[in-house]
Amino acid sequence: IVSCASISTPTGGPRDYTPPVYKKSNPSQNQTEVKSKKLTIDFDEVIQLDRPSENVIISPPQKEMPKIKANLKRIDIELLDSLLPNTSYTIDFGSAIKDNNEGNILNGFSLAFSTGKELDSLQISGIVLNAKDLEPVTGMTIGLHPADNDTAFTTLPFSRVTRTDIYGRFTIKNIAEGRYKVYGVIDADRNYKFNANT
Repeated sequence: IVSCASISTPTGGPRDYTPPVYKKSNPSQNQTEVKSKKLTIDFDEVIQLDRPSENVIISPPQKEMPKIKANLKRIDIELLDSLLPNTSYTIDFGSAIKDNNEGNILNGFSLAFSTGKELDSLQISGIVLNAKDLEPVTGMTIGLHPADNDTAFTTLPFSRVTRTDIYGRFTIKNIAEGRYKVYGVIDADRNYKFNANT
């Protein structure tokens, strides 16, 4: 008896290890004189956003959490606070963006734009380690205040902000030229400043 075909489940091809690829955005990357508070970012495949309210950091920080949602191959963002004049903004997605099928993470993606005629381009990077055991501190809020304001740490939200990754690393992008003090806090109430209780 001869058989010319066998019935089997299709393999689906090789596994996809490629994270989503940024295609375009409105405003475009590093665009100046932005006035709209509704932003879109397009990718080459269907994406998911992992806990955007926790993982997406907007700098300077917003008083009211913006609306951020994935819509197939697009991320829609609506900023609920007013945009500050002549200010560079950075929306840092950390590890929140991943593809829909395999869960491949697009690490370190951020969108930068300015409401003024120029985009600030300086940055500061570092690593936060626990002094007790020299282990990396994950999820710590890192913020900047102008160096000449000694009381800002307890009274004002940070002027620029980010969060450490799983290796304790951080980078604050699109900083204006100047002198700053760098602070790290476990910001339990997410108000981007130091509170003794939280």
